[in-house]
Amino acid sequence: MLSILIPTYRFDCSPLVRELSRQTEALHIPYEILVCDDGSPDDEGKAGNRRINDLPHCRFIELPENRGAAHNRNFLAAQARYDYFLFLDSDLMPCNGCFVKRYVQAAVPDTVIGGTIRFRVPGLSEQAAKANLRYVYALAREERPLSVRNKNPYAHFSAFSCLIPRAIFNRICFCEELTSYGHEDTLYGKELQAAGIAVKYIDNPVFHDIVDSSELFLQKTETSLRNVWCHRSLMGEYVRVLNVQQRVKRMGLQGMVRGVFALFEKRLHRHLLGMHPRLWLFDFYKLGYLCRLNHTLSQKNTPK
Repeated sequence: MLSILIPTYRFDCSPLVRELSRQTEALHIPYEILVCDDGSPDDEGKAGNRRINDLPHCRFIELPENRGAAHNRNFLAAQARYDYFLFLDSDLMPCNGCFVKRYVQAAVPDTVIGGTIRFRVPGLSEQAAKANLRYVYALAREERPLSVRNKNPYAHFSAFSCLIPRAIFNRICFCEELTSYGHEDTLYGKELQAAGIAVKYIDNPVFHDIVDSSELFLQKTETSLRNVWCHRSLMGEYVRVLNVQQRVKRMGLQGMVRGVFALFEKRLHRHLLGMHPRLWLFDFYKLGYLCRLNHTLSQKNTPK
């Protein structure tokens, strides 16, 4: 029936697996939980994950080298025994004791089923958490209600929590050209839409504890933007900031945006790492970064 597949990197997800095991055992269905570490150097995290092997129907796999999230998910699917793949990020926790049951009840062979997400910052008050850029962004852009997700199910597809039938995954797997951080699930949603495969979201939330600092999140954002730029022909209109950057370039305004970004970059950086980060400034930071990246790489590729 169900293969629960969890890619991980430098993270001990054994508490999540214990909770999933408890819930799934109570359903009395055939199942397995597979966790795969993507060649991380974190011995402490891997030591915690090795305890997963002591749980019934659970297995922890360690890859010898880092190949990226897309490869990890495809590898887990290749190892899976059952007809439904429940992909989960490793740093989540179900919000209730019926999490697995709700996915099992919703399973149909011709549809990808997604869940919802709630964000928190451990150890911080709500007011203090609002100084964290990752949290501010997550609340505004990622914690979307069910009605919004189902209105445009492909546009913001994310594999943090989704049930994919094996028959669908055999047709469309994750693109392993994307080896760096970010947007492999954006591309997966695009391919689902192109193939005419239905995506539906159900009210089945998970908690995501934000542990990244604002500075680390900004670094990851820049990595993600470089990944987007390298694979822009694949991403198309599905990454909004790339779409905006391409329009700016066609209008002949890229040089102006790049100049303004260079002038204010340090102040933008300080603001985004400060106590009251504003998302419209974060959006401009991303646009300016992409415009500069386009210019820099174009200069490198221009014949001398």
